[in-house]
Amino acid sequence: MAGEDADMIDRRTMLMAGGLAMTTTRVKAGEGTDAIQALIQAYFTAWNTNTPERFAEIFWPDGSWVNVVGMHWRGRDQIVFAHTAFLKTIFKDCKQELVSVEARTIAPGAALAVVTLIQDAYVTPDGHAMPRAHDRLTLVAIEREGVWRFIHGHNTIVNPDAANNDPVLRMKPA
Repeated sequence: MAGEDADMIDRRTMLMAGGLAMTTTRVKAGEGTDAIQALIQAYFTAWNTNTPERFAEIFWPDGSWVNVVGMHWRGRDQIVFAHTAFLKTIFKDCKQELVSVEARTIAPGAALAVVTLIQDAYVTPDGHAMPRAHDRLTLVAIEREGVWRFIHGHNTIVNPDAANNDPVLRMKPA
């Protein structure tokens, strides 16, 4: 595991930290990747400063979130409530570190990002110890009247054993 930890540390590109300065993201048309990048930074800042109430500033009221164990939270109120419940308990000392972001505009006023991160170890409500691990977020942001916010997010744990069997790793270049 020590080698895997060292590999994870070597692949980190940055840790999003500092104050959350934005409450909305306004960008010109076609700048969806800049907008989603700013929202991702705001997400990491809210998580790492343990201020889940700030998620209200980065999600639309009709947004949704599927967490790492498949819980589906519908609407900004549920997203904020659930993140608050967990960040104030099992994740209170758990930080997330950004590894990479793949972001692209998928339509006018819509952007998609796949975010890879390292999450600290934590203990589940039933007492199961979860090790430090890579997670992957899929995030969708949309623009409404010049303001960008997330409309959907999904978190999953990257299983390193399964990842080694990814058929795409053996795909021949086109």
